[in-house]
Amino acid sequence: MGKVKSMMMNVEEFVYDFYTADGEALESPKVIIEKAIEEFGWSFGSYASEVIENAEEQNGASWDWNKSVSQNLVGYEIDDSIPY
Repeated sequence: MGKVKSMMMNVEEFVYDFYTADGEALESPKVIIEKAIEEFGWSFGSYASEVIENAEEQNGASWDWNKSVSQNLVGYEIDDSIPY
């Protein structure tokens, strides 16, 4: 179990290296995750997405008011059927 926790901490440090002291990302989340997968393999590299999500939650949710609603919801699926 110690090795797993150590590897997860390494992934966290790897991800945090892509952020400035002010919390600004130096790369897009997609690029960070791809680099983490290259560095640590799929199992531990994919953990980078959770690290990024947790970091964003701690810093608050963001919404770009200059984008339309549809642009902010890219990847959000709606499962509503058309009533007619």
